[in-house]
Amino acid sequence: MSNRPQRWVILTGIIATTMIVIALPNQWKPWAPKFIREFDFHFGLDLAGGTQLDFRISEDELRQQITMMDDEIALLEQQGLAGDRLFSIRTQQQAALEQQKNIVEAIRTVLERRINALGVSETTITPSYVGDEKHLLVECPGVVNTQVCIDTVGKTIQLEFKEEFTEPTKEFEAEVRSRANNILTQMKKGDDLQKIGQDLGDELGIAFRPERPYFKDELPKGLESLWNKKPGGRIEKIEGEIVVQQQNQDGEISEKPVPGIFLVEITKPKSQIGRTINEASTAFDILENREPHLQHGSYTNVSLNAPEMLSIAPLIREMQPGEMKVVPKPDGTAALVYLRSYNPPREEMAASHVLIAYKGASAADPSIKRTKDEALARAQELKKQLDAGARFEDIARKHSDGPSALDNGNLGTFGRGTMAPVFEKALLALQLGEISQPVETQFGFHLIRFDQLPSLTPDVASFEELSVGGTDAQNQAQSFLSRLQSGQITQQQEVIYLRTLFFSLLPTGWKDTPLDGKHFRAATVTLDSITSIPVVQIMFDDEGGKIFQELTRRNVGKRIAIFVGGELVSAPVVQQEISGGTAIITGNNSFDDARRLAQDLNTGAIPAPIHLSGQRTVEATLGAQALRTSLQAAILGSIALILYLLAVYRFLGLIASAALLIYAVLFWVLLKLPLFFFSSQYIVLTLAGMAGIILSIGMAVDANVLVFERFKEELRKGKLFKTAIEVAFDRAWPSIRDSNISTILTCIILFVIGTSIVRGFAVTLGIGVMISMFTAITITRWMLRYVATTDLPNRPWLFGIEKKEL
Repeated sequence: MSNRPQRWVILTGIIATTMIVIALPNQWKPWAPKFIREFDFHFGLDLAGGTQLDFRISEDELRQQITMMDDEIALLEQQGLAGDRLFSIRTQQQAALEQQKNIVEAIRTVLERRINALGVSETTITPSYVGDEKHLLVECPGVVNTQVCIDTVGKTIQLEFKEEFTEPTKEFEAEVRSRANNILTQMKKGDDLQKIGQDLGDELGIAFRPERPYFKDELPKGLESLWNKKPGGRIEKIEGEIVVQQQNQDGEISEKPVPGIFLVEITKPKSQIGRTINEASTAFDILENREPHLQHGSYTNVSLNAPEMLSIAPLIREMQPGEMKVVPKPDGTAALVYLRSYNPPREEMAASHVLIAYKGASAADPSIKRTKDEALARAQELKKQLDAGARFEDIARKHSDGPSALDNGNLGTFGRGTMAPVFEKALLALQLGEISQPVETQFGFHLIRFDQLPSLTPDVASFEELSVGGTDAQNQAQSFLSRLQSGQITQQQEVIYLRTLFFSLLPTGWKDTPLDGKHFRAATVTLDSITSIPVVQIMFDDEGGKIFQELTRRNVGKRIAIFVGGELVSAPVVQQEISGGTAIITGNNSFDDARRLAQDLNTGAIPAPIHLSGQRTVEATLGAQALRTSLQAAILGSIALILYLLAVYRFLGLIASAALLIYAVLFWVLLKLPLFFFSSQYIVLTLAGMAGIILSIGMAVDANVLVFERFKEELRKGKLFKTAIEVAFDRAWPSIRDSNISTILTCIILFVIGTSIVRGFAVTLGIGVMISMFTAITITRWMLRYVATTDLPNRPWLFGIEKKEL
């Protein structure tokens, strides 16, 4: 038992030392372990800057649903049908109207949950209204990667099931043209192409491209006529085509032209921008014109055995076509080489022949009527003429049935394995200039002359070379290579700025069905019973289960596609009718992929699509100046508080100041540590949070004031110092407890129902109150008990009590 107090002292010392090390600025502790140096503050947008995103809420789909239900209700009432169907539609209509009424708050809640999942608990999401449009302004603190923030917050999680539809029909084309004309009419009445494009862009067969620059050679086919036009706010309808990439069953990518109708707007005057040059020849020309000591050479089918190629030939032989490397040269210069093609050395020979074909031989002309025996006899006769001194070229030109007769029977040069095996064997048995006896192949009978003995041809290459001279040529060449590979070689070229909406005249392969996210109930991750691959199981409501059963019944043997957020995730073949109201999404690469998809479906679905209509990077609202001012306010307030405590409570004020310092260190450490110590979530500090901290500093001494006043009363009654301590804490505790609990309850309420800014204030204030209870009750009490063991209690004036009061 004698070692127990000592163990507590050691443990307290270790904990205190660790907290002090964590609290220290990182530049003061380079010697500390890495995991300790990783703990740091996380500031919100108003203190650290960041990005503001403007999302527009698209209500078109919801309005269309309500309109369709209005029409159906009117039709049922006109027909006098007032049964369950009418009641069901009215119920659905009421739910849709209620959803439309609360759509802003519903989406705000989802967006806040999404961005909090990024590890940012301090976001500001503010509703905004522009005319009849509803917007949400999202402020992402600077600690968040901007693109990740956009991708995560702005994603539209919509579940859709689609049937196969691949064959174009006249009705389909007419429908597409009619829709494009209707949209054009709508825009001529004042609607904006940007807004309509965002609303329609997720539909199959429609592609929306926001404003972007196009170089002249990038313009889609059909839009070339716009190059010399100027912007004027006019929407033009032009027929053209886009090129899409598609993958076959072997995984090979090919390009497919898709005809369609463009609704296009020129948004800006033509201007020049820097274009990244990836083509080596053009890039080398640009560098040659810009930099001294550079010379560009282009070589096509050059023999690598040539004397001028000796310095670079070894490296070229090791390169692959499309590769670029630096080649040092013996004279101290260097070259940057881009290999277009390379033909290795090969064995070649040359021959001529006279072909006598017969009816039925391969590739024989239909006019040939001679038999095989007649063809052999004819070849033997021609061989006798050649042996008698006839010129081979004359015989070949007059009597050969092969296409080489036009060239006096010359077959040119060729390598081993090029000719038929029997032909090649007979050829290699000849001497140079010798003529063979008739040789039979599938083409007929040949008289062969050996024109050139087999020889090894030199290897040849086609490449671009950028010669680099001057001092330190090799490092310069390496620098040019790095610039090329990183896309830093640019050239000013003209661009035109277009915004396009494209309607495909070819079916996309799928068509809509009534089964979508409205009937979604829940998604879970399970393992396939056969393959053990993770899949996502979707459960529908009762109506959705019936629609899915009917959908599978009429598509047995066909594919049904499952789209999530506009992307095809699975397209299984229906083997049989499926009842029970569940579907399976396959195609997930891992369990984490399946889990994220299920999580998106369960918690990330939004009642309407949202579109990023604006983005701007903002400096901190008050920024470094606001942080500096807040810290100054906290420090000055603390100093004033300490001076007041010392003046009124003297030595007790010193104890309270020490407790306040410990409070500050504990608070400092908790702001750096992750929430609950083991999570990846941190307290993100904003101006509202700073206000909570400053307020909690003042509240931190409330408990000390209550205790000290009780303590002084007990001393005036003549009680011993140690007794007065215990009585003061016991009698002050109910007041301290009740006031702090009421404050904590208020913080909890603010956190639950408040916005992000209010939550930041509530969190820091609540944490500060809990820490102050610990420092005031535990730390202060421990220090007073220690003081009771010294001679200080014999000097009551140190505690603000005169002798006459005793």
